[in-house]
Amino acid sequence: MKAGVCQWVFNQLLLDEAIDTFGCIKFVGEKTEADCFEPLSRYWYADDSIEDQAERARELMDELGLECSCYTLDSDFAVYDEDRFDETVADCILALDIAEILGTDTIRLDPRTSLPEDNAQKPDLAFILRRVCEGMQEVTDAAAGRGIIVGVENHGRLLGRTKQVAEMIALVDRPNFGVNIDFTNFRHVYGEDHIEATRQLAEYVVHAHAKDFYLRTEEPPADERDDWIETPANEWIKRAIGGEGDMQWPTLFRILRDAGYDGTISLEISLPEDIFGSVQKGVANLKRIIAEVEEE
Repeated sequence: MKAGVCQWVFNQLLLDEAIDTFGCIKFVGEKTEADCFEPLSRYWYADDSIEDQAERARELMDELGLECSCYTLDSDFAVYDEDRFDETVADCILALDIAEILGTDTIRLDPRTSLPEDNAQKPDLAFILRRVCEGMQEVTDAAAGRGIIVGVENHGRLLGRTKQVAEMIALVDRPNFGVNIDFTNFRHVYGEDHIEATRQLAEYVVHAHAKDFYLRTEEPPADERDDWIETPANEWIKRAIGGEGDMQWPTLFRILRDAGYDGTISLEISLPEDIFGSVQKGVANLKRIIAEVEEE
């Protein structure tokens, strides 16, 4: 398995315009032990050609010895709006060109959908899931002709539970479709056992996001509450440097290894007070734990 960095770890710096995609790649290539970089579609400059930016990014990654592990797309399937649904599918298919320029054979789709006010309070999850999967089928079929794999992430609050992800795999039903697994989303977003979720979905994983958190079962003291988030399972989590928290990275990585996964595990956690330092340490831990698991 390879150690990567998801561009999202630099999100606040990108929003503050303190860094751009090329600065992210340069930092990862020069200051960390990562093998791969994972760009996100949301971070390109809006007023420049995405194709040109992707070519520059690929050249810089090549220069620094980085592979592009995955091209991660934002997708809103807008299942109650046919025009927006069709537009999202078309945009995702167009993004396959960018994936090829970047030199990756994997894209990530978000199973998100916006909901009109009338449907927001009591969403029809069965309809939403089915319609999202119809859109993903179109994208996956277009990707197949280019040798590109599509991974759906367990992301968002509607369609990211273990059972729903399994249903999406069954409904899309394509050999080049699988899961971009974000291990800890199962726990901190849905209150599920993230270890068991990983066991159930491991054979379908095509790319992985690794976050880490400290975990406690008792409510933290009032003076610490700002640092902790309560999960739906009435647990409390706080961001940790990757590999130094309580999310059991070695166990998760073993599960993937035993399922035959040999792709990239992409760091997707940083500490707001020390983004660069926590990314460096997180990658070093990621690299070390992968090596230890593979040597067992």
